[in-house]
Amino acid sequence: MKLFRWLGNVILVGIVAASISAATTYYVLNVYVREMLKPYEAVLPLPEMGISDFIGKLWTYSNPSNTRSTATAGTSIGSAPEPAKPTAAQQEDEAVAAWSQSGREAAREKDKIVISTQQFQEKREKLSGQDKSDVFTMLSTRLPEDALQRISTMLESGLTAGDLQEIEKIVQQYLKPEEYTKLMEIVNKY
Repeated sequence: MKLFRWLGNVILVGIVAASISAATTYYVLNVYVREMLKPYEAVLPLPEMGISDFIGKLWTYSNPSNTRSTATAGTSIGSAPEPAKPTAAQQEDEAVAAWSQSGREAAREKDKIVISTQQFQEKREKLSGQDKSDVFTMLSTRLPEDALQRISTMLESGLTAGDLQEIEKIVQQYLKPEEYTKLMEIVNKY
């Protein structure tokens, strides 16, 4: 009798531990995925499932004493009717709605590459020695290291319209007005 009581306790502890572990893992992963999708303004297509819903589904799928036999369960799942395939226009509309991109033309234009890395390298090679020296002196003496690093990072992957505006703000912030005017003259010359 003690053996059955001990065995029952072990099984009960195992079930409780497995349930808590599964519920915790589900919750943590669900929160993590939602947090990862926030910057993209994306929403999971499935509604958020509560703990009681999760445990209910876990019990339904793992309960061997279901009234259906395994053969019946396999055929009922496999014989489900296929939904009608949407047209290309419907798929595009759904994609736009799912990713919340409607009305974002200005944002897309801002993210479009205006000057590629290769174009920047070509323009840099066209600069005269004096102009290169003037630009380097102005930027290295006036801009702090983190601002120079930020500009350098932007230049590595090509410049978008937003990057150009940000660089312009950074440069205006640290250069004197006459230095900024001189820098813009040099940039616009090439």
